[in-house]
Amino acid sequence: MELSRAKELIQKYREGTLTEQEKSLLESWYLDLAKTDRKAIGAEELETNLDAVWEALPVYKLPETVETGEMRRMFRYTSIAASILLLCSLGAYFFYNQPKVPTAKEITYAADTAPGDNKAILTLAGGAEIMLDKEKNGELAREGNMTILKTSSGEVVYQPLGRKTGSKDLSYNTITTPKAGQYQVRLPDGTKAWLNAASSIRFPTSFPENDRVVEIMGEVYFEVAKVTIRDKRVPFKVLSGNQLVEVLGTHFNINSYKDEGNIKTTLVEGSIKVRMAGNLEKGILLRPGQQSQLIASGRKATEASSFNVKEVDASAVVAWKNGFFRFDNVGLPELMRQLSRWYDMEVVYGSPIKDHEFVGQIERTARLSKVLKILEMGDVHFRVEGKKIIVTD
Repeated sequence: MELSRAKELIQKYREGTLTEQEKSLLESWYLDLAKTDRKAIGAEELETNLDAVWEALPVYKLPETVETGEMRRMFRYTSIAASILLLCSLGAYFFYNQPKVPTAKEITYAADTAPGDNKAILTLAGGAEIMLDKEKNGELAREGNMTILKTSSGEVVYQPLGRKTGSKDLSYNTITTPKAGQYQVRLPDGTKAWLNAASSIRFPTSFPENDRVVEIMGEVYFEVAKVTIRDKRVPFKVLSGNQLVEVLGTHFNINSYKDEGNIKTTLVEGSIKVRMAGNLEKGILLRPGQQSQLIASGRKATEASSFNVKEVDASAVVAWKNGFFRFDNVGLPELMRQLSRWYDMEVVYGSPIKDHEFVGQIERTARLSKVLKILEMGDVHFRVEGKKIIVTD
């Protein structure tokens, strides 16, 4: 990276305006300068080496008590687990505390697996299916008083035709992403929804005046449009399994994959109420940065089911929407489930799972071989056979 660019990023870091992508770029550059070999580096040695490099840089101007201390803490975080990754857009850097350090083996595959892409199926009210990735940009269909458009940015948009049908019966459309697919839709009320791989959203082609309800499966991120009828806010509700989320206008993420064992709802901005479907009395209010988890045996919630609420890094939870895998003390099984959905691969464990925890970030545009090479640096190994990833140890 050019020195002028580094200075620009460091200045933005001081001002607190650094984006996630720019932070990754700065971390990559900084660690690349500090990296002298691939031996295991303890937390104290790592901090000392990075401090020496940082102070030797021509751009070093940060006050000791504030910026340098914060930067040190940021990098100290990368050495707190037994097996930790820092994954950046320009490469991978690995620091861990183990008596022996395995040499990362090169992984070669006859046919590497490409990452997922914008792929989805739109199912119209009459049952007709439209393969969105196969269609040209422009008008796709008309449903009631809505025209359905595909934009050049890979988004489906529902746009009013300016006329009403006169029918009070609701008709529904569904957008479904396969494994290795994702898609974005702008609903008839202007709400934006991003669908992760193996997900779906069902919604009316025209919302009634006093209510807005959609149903989802998998993982969907929402930016809810504020709608007012006669000076009264119209609520927006999301039904996912046995959970109902009610909002007026906000940004939030729902992860309701069946293989995750619970429904995680993360609030990014605004306010939402989370409750069990069918229970109008009870519920909890979330603040930005909070995540609720509804755990229900067999996915059938009962009155005994409860919500657990914790503070989370919301930007890490929604990193998938911005084109990244983001791991924040994630165990190997959860990490592999993400890879399974995005690369459309089956994961098989050939031996007992070791106690790994991963921290870091990598672009979702990376091919599977690159991701597995990075993970192998964390003392976990793989073999790929067709559509299977076999975890060997």
